[in-house]
Amino acid sequence: MSHYRSHLNSSDDLVTTYEATRAGFVALALEKNRRAIPYVAEARALQKAASSAKTPADLLKIKGIELGLLTAAGVSDKALKYLLAPDKTEDKRA
Repeated sequence: MSHYRSHLNSSDDLVTTYEATRAGFVALALEKNRRAIPYVAEARALQKAASSAKTPADLLKIKGIELGLLTAAGVSDKALKYLLAPDKTEDKRA
């Protein structure tokens, strides 16, 4: 019944130390940075390719950056599944 008493002697045993909390946040930050590496590389490649465009319309003529442009415009992967090719290039603002 009191199996937890072999691990916990008082409520202080439930308090996370400053060092452990700090270590957890540092580990989380490092993991986020590790996961961001491919996205940062892709963004840099997109920036390099897009820098050759003189106008926004010129961006549509650069091969290989279509997906990056759509992502930068805020179009989600889920939304992309429902869009036809013309929907991805036409300006629908009226």
